[in-house]
Formats: sequence, structure tokens, C-alpha cells
Amino acid sequence: MSAAKKGFTLIELLVVIAIIAVLMGILMPALTKVKEQAMAIACQGNLKGYALATAMYNQDSDGQFVDARFSYFSQMQPYPGETAQGSYSIRHQRWYNSQVNLLKHPEYGSEFFKLLADAKALICPSFKRLARSKGATISDTVSWEGVQDDQFYEPWHNYTQNAYLGPKAAQALVAKVSQVKNPSTVFVYADEGPYREQGYNTSGLNDTVLWVIGVANYDLPRNAIRQFGHKDNVKPGPGAYGTFVDIIAGFHNAPSSSVTGGKGNCAFVDGHVAPVLRDDAFSVAWPQ
Repeated sequence: MSAAKKGFTLIELLVVIAIIAVLMGILMPALTKVKEQAMAIACQGNLKGYALATAMYNQDSDGQFVDARFSYFSQMQPYPGETAQGSYSIRHQRWYNSQVNLLKHPEYGSEFFKLLADAKALICPSFKRLARSKGATISDTVSWEGVQDDQFYEPWHNYTQNAYLGPKAAQALVAKVSQVKNPSTVFVYADEGPYREQGYNTSGLNDTVLWVIGVANYDLPRNAIRQFGHKDNVKPGPGAYGTFVDIIAGFHNAPSSSVTGGKGNCAFVDGHVAPVLRDDAFSVAWPQ
């Protein structure tokens, strides 16, 4: 007669559960890191499409950069069905307003947007997760009226253009590729984050223009370069240069103490893509 099968005792079950819990505690951070790395790689792939679109636009326009205000949309005035109130609020809500999502409404797209067919996506997966899970902290001056509820809230792009590149009518500094002295060190498109952080930037993503400048004063960057001697020393934050309007996103590899304190991916004028520290946003934006 065979012996009866012996089951697990309560102590054995508790030991197994404890071992599983320890293993999960070890593996989860590693898995999270791998997931973040995968999203960062996907983000860089997206920006390769922006670099290609920029090169094609430059070639077709005698080396001119597109006006950053029209890098996505054909107009700043409201489109049919766009319910936000006031042209300022409309422009600053479009990145998450499903009523004008260009993947659904390509007829609203600008000439430059038509060249983005090779971009794998228009939004960094890390940005999309952050903007959906934690909300966005855009400028206090922007109204949420008309698109503040989940019916229209759909983050669909977060790559924005270096505002120093473009026509002088848009208050840019450099109109042509040939005027950029070091194309490998100046970005044309970059991650912009959904957050503003006290002392570093006044706005999270709120339009198509990445304006890495001391708060709304065009002379401040030049003054800062005179003060510090080199553009690489002009950094945002308390104890540094001060508060900027926009900065490159810092959500890649961000420390737990600062959601904007990591890196953002950039597509440079020469076509390569690389991550850049939030603190170096000005040095890779300034083209002169």
C-alpha cells in the first residue's frame, strides 16, 4: 500500500511566499529600468523621423528652417470643432486636445507635418505615460476650458522645435542651416516634458515651440553668456542662471527628487539623436 502524498505545511508555504516576495523586490526595479530604457530607445527612434523631416524641409526651402509655430499646424486660429476659448488657450492646448490630433485630422497639418511620415510616432512613450498618469502642469496663464475632461484629453505629441531656429519674423536667431556654426551641438527638435518645476521652468509642454530662454526677455541669454563666459555655463535653476520659460524634458533617468532632473532626447541639426541633461538645455539650444 503506497504512502499518502504529503502536502505543504503552513510554514513551508510562508517560506515560499517570502522567497517570491524577496525575488520580486530584487527583480522589479531591474524590470522597470529595462522598460524605461526601451521607451527611451523608442523615443530616439521617433526623433530620427524628425531629423529626416528637417533635412528634407531644409533641402526644399534653400536651407531655411520652418517657423516653429507652424511645425505641426497650418494655422494658429481655431479649426472647426475646436472648443477651447481664445487663440492663446487654443494653441497651448493642442498637444493633448483630441479634437485636433493630427493623426486623426491630417488636414489640419502644416507643410512640415506632411514630411513626418517616417516618424515612428509623434510622442515619447514615457511622456505619454507621465501625462496620463500624473497630469500635466502647464503654464498658469493657460485656460483649460473646453478640453479639461477625459473626453478630449489625449496627449499625442511632445516633440517641439528649438525656437532659436527659424525666420526672424518668429523672433528666431538663425534662419538657415548654414548659419549654425556647430550643427552637431545644436538641437532642432527635442523632448519637452509635461511638468514645470519651481525655479527651473515656468511652463510644461504647452505649444510647438521650445523656448530655452530666461523668462520672456530676449537679452537675458546674451547677458548670461557675458556673465558666465560661455554658453555651457548657462544653466537653469536656483543658484545657477535662474528660471527659464521652457527646458528640455528631464523625465528620462530622472532622480526621485526631481521629475525634470534627468535627460531629454534631442534631434540635432546634423541629423543625429542623443539624450541631453535638462541642465544643458540652453547650451544645445543656443545656435550662435
